[in-house]
Parts: sequence; C-alpha cells; structure tokens
Amino acid sequence: MLKKIVIPLIIIVIVITTIITAIIFSINSYKSNLKEIQQLNSDYESYYNTELLGTTVISIINKTIHLNEKNGIEKNEKGEYKENDTNSIIITIQFKGNEDKIYTYRMEAIGKQGSEAFVKNFGGFTFKCTKIEYHEKTKMVKSLFIEQI
Repeated sequence: MLKKIVIPLIIIVIVITTIITAIIFSINSYKSNLKEIQQLNSDYESYYNTELLGTTVISIINKTIHLNEKNGIEKNEKGEYKENDTNSIIITIQFKGNEDKIYTYRMEAIGKQGSEAFVKNFGGFTFKCTKIEYHEKTKMVKSLFIEQI
C-alpha cells in the first residue's frame, strides 16, 4: 500500500522539478538574450548624432559584417545581406561627391573594397549617423544610415 503512494509521489516530484527547471532555464535564456540585444543596441546607439571619423565608420562596418556572418544572415544575388525580421543589420553610407553629387553605398560594397582602401580614402573624413531603425519583432537594431558631413 505504501509503495502505491510513494512511487506516484516520486514521479510527480520529478515531473514538477523538471517543469520548474525548464521554466527557470527559459527565463534565464530570455533575460540573457534581452541583455545581449540591449548591449548591442547601446553600442550602435552611441554612434547616433555623433561625429565619427572614417576609421570609426570602417570599424562599425567590419563589426556589423562579422555579426551578420555570425548570425547566418543570407545574401542576395548582389552579395548584400537580406533583411530579416529578427537580427540582420544593414548599414548605408552616403558620401558627398563633386558638384553636390551624393553617392550612397551599402556596407557590403565598402567591405568588398577592404578596410585599408577605405581608411586611405576616407579615414580622416567626418561622418554622422543620422538614422537608426529597429526590428519590430526583437527591438534589435535593424539599420544605420551614416552620412559624410
């Protein structure tokens, strides 16, 4: 008779413990993910409305390309990262040309030319991040728009 009560009780305790452990793990995972997003956003937000040298811009581009690669962001036929609804980050840079012409490039085109070429040509120029957008689903930074000033 005692065995009939003890064995189901032990099974119930094991099941409840497993459920509680899974819930705690999920909460901790969510908090950790949220903290990572907040830190990433904070890093990018520190550039907003701030004058940046070209050397800083190429560092931001390299960091973003690395993050997109790490997150497995797909590329389109032009070699540009495709925007997704969670963790892709796109940077667009606008350059001033002669006679008030404006040229706009995505980070992939600049990355393809190499950091050394960018630093050589634009390292001493001043830029400004004028726009930041966020993914609706995750609230993670989705895009930056950087202009030469």
